[in-house]
Amino acid sequence: MSPTQILTLILVPIAVATAHGYFTNWMAVQLLLKPVRPVNILGFKLQGLLPRRQADLADRLSEAIAREFLREEDILRMLSGIDPREALRRVFIEKWEAHIDEILSGHPFIKMFLSADKLNGIRDKIADILSRESADLIPVLLREVEGKIDLREVLRRNILSFDVARLNEIIEEIGYKEFKEIAWVGALIGLCIGSIHALVNLAFFLR
Repeated sequence: MSPTQILTLILVPIAVATAHGYFTNWMAVQLLLKPVRPVNILGFKLQGLLPRRQADLADRLSEAIAREFLREEDILRMLSGIDPREALRRVFIEKWEAHIDEILSGHPFIKMFLSADKLNGIRDKIADILSRESADLIPVLLREVEGKIDLREVLRRNILSFDVARLNEIIEEIGYKEFKEIAWVGALIGLCIGSIHALVNLAFFLR
């Protein structure tokens, strides 16, 4: 056999197997995410695993998060640590400023007898009273919401409504390096298989 034929017996199987391993793994990774919308190819519906199983993913993820990571008692514990006084005072003043003109327009006599300074004094007095009395607000709210937080359903609905294309972009941004490594692992495996094939060729044709 000529040197060219020997090189062909060695290089061709190595090159083909290496390329096959790389692109097979690369394609497998891509098919986890794409295509987002179903595509018909020769009668077969092709769609990425993540988009196709979004509903199942929403069920499993929401259940796991609600059971293991963010339970109702965790949310109630966080809420119990909130001091509502300043927040309630700020909200009341914001609502007062937003609606006081509307209220006074329906009661012109109030506007005649109360100056802006007096109205602001009334506003601040009410805000102070609400702020002081709000100490008992959190326990009341906790009793109201206890047993009514369906975190699993909220998570499930949000996952289902999340744009799959955007989710794919996030996964690709995070896992780009790992995806490339998977493809190169395929190339390495292909290289090993191709090398074995080349050795078999040499042993068979040079005996």
